[in-house]
This record gives sequence, C-alpha cells and structure tokens, in this order.
Amino acid sequence: MAAPPRLITLNIGSQTIGLAEFRIIHGRLVLVNYRFHDTPLDPETGQRRDAQAALHETAVALREMMSEMHIHRASVNYAVPAQSVFARFVKLPGLEAEKIDKIISFEAQQNVPFPLDQVVWDYQVVGGGMGEQIQVVIVAIKRDLLDEINNVVEETGLRTSIVGVASMALYNAFCYNYTDLNGCSMLVDIGARTTNVLFIESGRIFLRSVPLGGSTITAAIAREFNEPFAAAEARRKRDGFVALGGAAEPADPDIGRVSKTVRSTMTRLHAELMRSITHYGAQQQGKRPARIFLCGGAAGIPNMCEFFHEKFELPIEFFNPLQKVTVSASVRETAHSAHLFGELVGLALR
Repeated sequence: MAAPPRLITLNIGSQTIGLAEFRIIHGRLVLVNYRFHDTPLDPETGQRRDAQAALHETAVALREMMSEMHIHRASVNYAVPAQSVFARFVKLPGLEAEKIDKIISFEAQQNVPFPLDQVVWDYQVVGGGMGEQIQVVIVAIKRDLLDEINNVVEETGLRTSIVGVASMALYNAFCYNYTDLNGCSMLVDIGARTTNVLFIESGRIFLRSVPLGGSTITAAIAREFNEPFAAAEARRKRDGFVALGGAAEPADPDIGRVSKTVRSTMTRLHAELMRSITHYGAQQQGKRPARIFLCGGAAGIPNMCEFFHEKFELPIEFFNPLQKVTVSASVRETAHSAHLFGELVGLALR
C-alpha cells in the first residue's frame, strides 16, 4: 500500500527557520519529522537581521535541514513573515461567494497602498456568513519581494504549492486545536523582531504587530553590560528570565541585572498589549480577552507566563498547536518546542 503523500511546510522567521513534514493518516494530521534552525547574526553589525536580509543564510540552512530530513524534491507550503505583508480587515454584507470576489477586488484597489500590478494579493473570509456581515482580511506583498523569497525556496529543490502569511497560519492552527472556547482569546506571538497579536473571537480575527521582540531584549542587555549584541544574546539564552515582583534576588548580581532588564522590556510589551486591547475594543467592538496564549521563540524565556499572569490577572498558557496533531513515535521530543509549531501546523491545514 502506498504511503500517504507528504505535506511539507516551511516557516521563514527572522531568527528561526522551521521545516516540518506531515502526513494525513486515517483522517488525522500526523507530524512525521521536523527541524528548527537559527539564522546567524549579521557579520558586519552583529545584529539580528530581518528575514529578507538573511535570505542567503535561509537557503543554506534549508538545504541542511532538507538533507537531515531526507527531503530532496517536494511541494511546500511556506509562510512569509507578517511584517513583510500588508494586511487590512474589511467588513462586507453577507453575499454569495461569486459576488464576494468582485467586491473584494474593488476593496483591494481602495485599501492596498501600492498599485495592484506591483503586488501579489489574496483574501480570506474570517468571520460571518450568509445573511450577516462578514469579515475579510486582504493581504498583499510586493511582487519583487515575493519573487526574491520564492527563488530562494525553489533553488533548494522545493516547489511552491501555497504561500501563506505567518499570522494567518497561526490563526488556522489555533482554530483547529481550540474548538470549544467562548469569548475572546488573545494569541501573543513573541518573535525575534516583532510581536504579532491576534484577537480571536466567534470565528473572527483581528491582528496587530508591535515592534518588540527577543532582539529588543538582547539589545537592552547589550546596553546594560556594554557588550556586543552576540555576547548579549548568549547571556540572554544562558541567564535570561523575567524577574517577578516580590521574588528573591538571584545570588549572582549579574543574573539579577539580566532578569530586571528582561522584565523592563516585557513591561513595555505589556503596555503595548494593553493599547492593542483598547484599540480592538474601540475600533472593532471586540470583547476584552478572557485568556491569553503565548507562542514564538522569545515566549520560551523562563517566567514569561507568570509575568503576564501577574500583569493581566488572566489565565495565561503556552499555545499548543500540536494538541490535536498526532506526533509520530519516530519524532524526537517536542514538548519544549511545541510553541514554535504554530505556523507549520497552520500551513499543513491548507
């Protein structure tokens, strides 16, 4: 009997590249293999680069991961970073599907801040239906940027099947894994350069990006210790945790300085998240979140859940995109990296 076809998914982040192989077995999504690979710092500045600037390293890392996973030529669904994409949410009256296309074309012309012949754009209905107002997200990316990314992906031997946006892949994974939640959920994806905030409520979504992330913490540590970015990043990974209010000071004063620096940056992020909640309520008539889920590379810093629980006084947990995904027995431990799988799972669901 022939093996089920491979579903290869790829997430291109500014710090971490993720590659996964799934199969559909007996109607269930099964994770068969995966790899994560950190991209190197810019050799000239020592700083963390955005995903576009690190495309050469992306190709090198991708070939290495493909070799380890025995992937030579295959179709791939991949995600581009949310900060590379223009996204706009629009509300429309409930219509038949064939009429939506015509209206969306007009809305794209009005909302996308570039001539449509210079971009690749698409849309997804994310709420509502016949007889009621529907919510649609229009996404667009500059054509030359997408061509650049796509060339890097395809020169490794992969063939592009679907191109998605990282934040929408997260949304798909969330809806697949959490089907019985009431009220509003806030999904906070803390990446290297950007934190993407998703409000998910009654089949609709609202997205906001905040220019704070793991690299912001590293830069603050570099200033605190007057050391290069690379040394500060190593210090953050070795000693970093979020200082909690009223907790005992660490025995090592340098570790204490690191933890307070991390807390200071996360306090700034908390303020931005509060602004996002206010904006969501005022502009989208959304409810206040009933719970918060954390994901992304920087979400794994120790005490992150406890810090946000202290600040928001809401249930805080890590987003588990593998909750309803079967993990093959041959796959190595995923418990400590489950919060990194959101985009990869969401892309497999396309």
